[in-house]
Amino acid sequence: MSSSSVLGSQGAGVGGKLMPHLDEQVTKTLNFTVLQRMDPFINEILMTAAHVTFYEFNVDATQWSRKDVEGPLFVVKRNTQPRFQFVVMNRRNEENLVENLLQNFEFEVQLPYLLYRNAAQEVNGIWFYNSRECEEVANLFTRILSSYSKVPRKPLASSSKRYLETIFKNFSILCSSCKSLPEYSSLTIESHQLS
Repeated sequence: MSSSSVLGSQGAGVGGKLMPHLDEQVTKTLNFTVLQRMDPFINEILMTAAHVTFYEFNVDATQWSRKDVEGPLFVVKRNTQPRFQFVVMNRRNEENLVENLLQNFEFEVQLPYLLYRNAAQEVNGIWFYNSRECEEVANLFTRILSSYSKVPRKPLASSSKRYLETIFKNFSILCSSCKSLPEYSSLTIESHQLS
């Protein structure tokens, strides 16, 4: 499990800022306290990704755009329904992103991106600063979604998989042109390039 804080990463943080070195347990306790203020039904942090950035797909225009959501991502367990969610403590504005991990949640991974379609049929992309965290979150999502039934989670139907693959291809094209977008920092530009 990665340790990051709502206050920042340990050691050298995103953007090269020096952050205080906090004990992993202290960091987890601080994060848990902040999350519980937002939602008192959260009873456990299952996983943390230090830094993510969100994109949304406009189906009508077949185009990706950057959302105003960026910060640490927490996969949490709650003591009421929905039992599992992921939360992004947004550093770009005061509105945090919360998504329920329900049985009909669909996702596809192409490191360092995780694309998903939620219950409202919105398609979003998550860029992870750390590819290993992307893999860990995807593995946890798979375990959570398979827990909804005794039958292991079946792969996406080929039509859904092709749909998400087409969307990802469009996302790859967007990311290859990130250098031309003035609002992207140099860290973001370099990190968003696909290998």
